[in-house]
Amino acid sequence: MSQFPSNDLPANQPWPPVPPDLDAARIEYEMPEVSFTVNSQIYRIKGHPSQVYKAGAQLREYHLQKAAGDCAMAVRGKVLSMAGGTLSFCGFLMDLAAPVPNTLPPPQRRDIMHQMIRAVQRLHARRIIHGDMKLNNMLVDGQGRLRLCDFAEGRYVDEDEDEWEGISTWHYESPNRLRRGEMVGRDPAPPTLEDDLYGLGLSIWQLYTGKVPHEDLILDDIGLKERQRAGKTVNVSEVHDLEARGIIIGLLRRGGARI
Repeated sequence: MSQFPSNDLPANQPWPPVPPDLDAARIEYEMPEVSFTVNSQIYRIKGHPSQVYKAGAQLREYHLQKAAGDCAMAVRGKVLSMAGGTLSFCGFLMDLAAPVPNTLPPPQRRDIMHQMIRAVQRLHARRIIHGDMKLNNMLVDGQGRLRLCDFAEGRYVDEDEDEWEGISTWHYESPNRLRRGEMVGRDPAPPTLEDDLYGLGLSIWQLYTGKVPHEDLILDDIGLKERQRAGKTVNVSEVHDLEARGIIIGLLRRGGARI
């Protein structure tokens, strides 16, 4: 049996669920959703103001986020359903948190930047690659601590790359990842630690500029890939904090940016 998490529930998974796991039929969630992605939706839960339900998530994502420990949003339990004698994983519960604010005074912005860096360092120390590192996948909990979320594209460093199946957010994809994918005929290539660091660099750049990376090519996928293939990236001179700019440059270079 693989040591890495899969999307299959264990044969001894109890039914009815044992808390903190829950029966999907017993969850009352509020509309509209808090947020949604291609494959999942996040809802507030009636009667549980401090938690949200991520519906449509994969079991593997639950395990990765749980394994990430205190650098990730805390997961509180699996949501399961039983239909026709088949037990299914429907999603999971996690703590409610807020997006990183769009505008912050310089001292708080610098603090958030260093929290972002420490969170990624702790994640990588656990030999976990996030796989979709961007500002939208970073949240601030009730104590003001930055946490990572959305591990749907993640993997362990030591996993066989051929086993990884996922997607990427093109505007945060590193030049090196694009080149690797083209070399092996995969789009996208499985993520690496360096790809996470590149995404971290873009996230810090976005934190300081308020801009989405490569927003001028938001509807031009071919132009974006040409830019990435050439090692071009965001305009780091738009970040006036010299400490932050130096950190961003170092991180972007780890992903193959030629700056």
